[in-house]
Amino acid sequence: MLVEKKYFKIEYNSSITYIPEVIDYLEIKMQDIMNFFEIKTIKKPRKIIIYDNLEEYKKHIEKFTTYRDYMCADTNDGNINLLSLEAAHKTKTHANMTLNELKTTICHEFVHICHQESEVEHIEPEIIWFWEALATNLGNPNMFHKIEITAADQELDNFSSLKNNYLIAFTIEKYLLENYSHVKIIEYIRFPQKLKDDSKKIISEAKKYSKK
Repeated sequence: MLVEKKYFKIEYNSSITYIPEVIDYLEIKMQDIMNFFEIKTIKKPRKIIIYDNLEEYKKHIEKFTTYRDYMCADTNDGNINLLSLEAAHKTKTHANMTLNELKTTICHEFVHICHQESEVEHIEPEIIWFWEALATNLGNPNMFHKIEITAADQELDNFSSLKNNYLIAFTIEKYLLENYSHVKIIEYIRFPQKLKDDSKKIISEAKKYSKK
């Protein structure tokens, strides 16, 4: 089935019964996320594809990277792709995923889309910890918590292999949200080179904050 809304189109198997609740949640939360990024619209409505077959989702992932058990959602093709609750429960990492976690996971991916659309400039390589910092705090903060940051600065550059990487990213952004102005954070989003220039200072401050 396909349901079309203002900012998204949601595609799912008709046997999934909880989609109306998901849609009601997304329509409110997506607007909140867009307000944070100070964007009035999305260039094109994004499709949300809910996979109720784990093997089919694995095939989708493997077009872009090696599938790992923790993977349950992505924006690799510009859409939001994720596992249904039923499919997620067949994995080890997400065996106990709740409906609330599914809804906020979609929002996590929507934050990435808004981030992409907000950039005025783009730099390579991307500052991955900042992308996940925003997504974890704005999209699904219910799934993360503050931790003490003990990783060396250079380890953050290799974010994908960093232990507790999403928790570290969550903690850094929590620090930024509590101590930096919204204007400054938006500036970092739009002009990532400015974030890169200030990242050493931010990480140093966030490490001190994480120990409190």
